[in-house]
Amino acid sequence: MNKAVIFLITISLFMGCSSNSSRVECEWKSLGLDNLDAFVKRGGKAEYELKDGVIIGKTRPKTPNTFLCTKKNYSDFELVYEFKVDPALNSGVQFRSNVRKGKNGSERVWGYQCEIDPSERAWSTGIYEEGGRGWLNPLKNNEAARKAFKQNEWNKVRILAVGGHLKTWINGVASADLKDSKTATGFIAFQVHSVRYSEERLVMWKNIKIREIKSITGLVEPGKDYSKAPAQAQQIISPSAHLMQAEDGGELNWLFKNGVLQVNKGQALTPEKYQDFQAHIEFNVNENNNKYGWQQNGNSGFYIQQRYEVQVLNCFGMKPEKQSCGALYKFKAADVNACKKAGEWQSYDIVFRAARWKGTLKVENARITVIHNGVLIHDDVAIPNKTGAGKLEGPEPRPIRLQEHTNPVQYRNFWVKKLNLSKK
Repeated sequence: MNKAVIFLITISLFMGCSSNSSRVECEWKSLGLDNLDAFVKRGGKAEYELKDGVIIGKTRPKTPNTFLCTKKNYSDFELVYEFKVDPALNSGVQFRSNVRKGKNGSERVWGYQCEIDPSERAWSTGIYEEGGRGWLNPLKNNEAARKAFKQNEWNKVRILAVGGHLKTWINGVASADLKDSKTATGFIAFQVHSVRYSEERLVMWKNIKIREIKSITGLVEPGKDYSKAPAQAQQIISPSAHLMQAEDGGELNWLFKNGVLQVNKGQALTPEKYQDFQAHIEFNVNENNNKYGWQQNGNSGFYIQQRYEVQVLNCFGMKPEKQSCGALYKFKAADVNACKKAGEWQSYDIVFRAARWKGTLKVENARITVIHNGVLIHDDVAIPNKTGAGKLEGPEPRPIRLQEHTNPVQYRNFWVKKLNLSKK
C-alpha cells in the first residue's frame, strides 16, 4: 500500500489517536491559526500575511512561484481547508512535496499539488505534479467537480492521502482519485503563482486543519531495504541454516546449499504459527520458456496462514493478472508488475493483519500490504476469503507455507516478525 513511512509500534502507543480497523487517525490540528511559525517561505518573493485566522498570499511581479511550506513533513493524512482566489490568479496547495537546490543555490519546490484553477477550465482540486510530471489527474472528465467550484467565494477542500492512494473533494463533491506511489512523504505548502503584471492579486486560505493517519498494516516503505532482520524477528532461512518443515510431518526433501533453499518435493511450512506479522523473503524463479504453459514457469507461492497466497511466478514484462506474480491468487492482481527477469533475485516485504473473529463469526477481513522489489503492489488490501487452494478461514493462527509446484524455485533470507495490530 507507500502509499508510506514505517510505524513499527503497536496501536497502544498512539496518543491522541483513534483506531479505524487497519489505520490510526490522530487528532485534528490547526495550521496557521495564530501565527506562521510552523512555516518557511521557499521559491520566489511573493508575500504572505496572517490576518484574523486567514493566510493571505500576495503576488509580486516577475518572481518565481512562491510557497509557504510547513516545516514538518507529512506522509498519510487528511487535510481540510477553505480557499478564495482572485479570478485571474492560478494557485494550489502542495502536499507530500520536497525541495531541490538549483545550480545557483535557488530552491525548486516539487511534488503533488491540489490545484486552484478559477479559469473557465475549472480544474480546481485536480492533482498536478509541480516541478515534475505535470497533470496526473485533471478534471476534464469530472463535470460535477468542475461545477462545484464557486467563483469569488470560499471553497471547501478535502485531501486524503493514504499510501499510494490520493483523493480530493471540493465543496463535498468527489474530485481527483489517483493511485501513485512516487512520493510517500513531504511538506504541505500554499502557493502564490508567478505573475508578470504589477497589480497585486490575492489568494486566501482559512480553517486549515490536518490529522495524520498512521497505517498499522502498511508498516513498510517502498524503496527501503528490509533485508536485515529487525529485533524480535525470527530468521527462518539464513546463510547457514533453515527452519522450514515438511507440511506432511515427514522430512523436508528440499535442497539447501549456501543459504539457498530450493523447492523439491512436498510443501514447506514455517515452524511457528502466525496472526499479525511483518515478513521479508527473497526468491529466484526459473525459466522454462513456457514449455509447459505460463503457470508452470517458475511457479511457487507464499501462503499466509496456509490460506492466502501471494503468487510467485516468472512474469517479467507481462501485464499484471490475478494469477501472475505478486497477485493475491485469483483474487486481485498486483497494482503494477515489479518483476525482474528469471535468474535474478527478487524480494517480497509483507505486512499482514489477520482476520478478526468473535467465536466462529468473522467480524473483520484479513488485510495485507505487499512491496515487490521495492515497489508497492498491494496497499492495505482487505482479503474477504481464502485464495486458490488455501485452507478455509478460521480464528486459529497457522504457519506460512512455501509452495511446491514442480518448479525449482529458490528462496533465501526469510524472516518473520510477529506484530500485534489489534484495536485498543
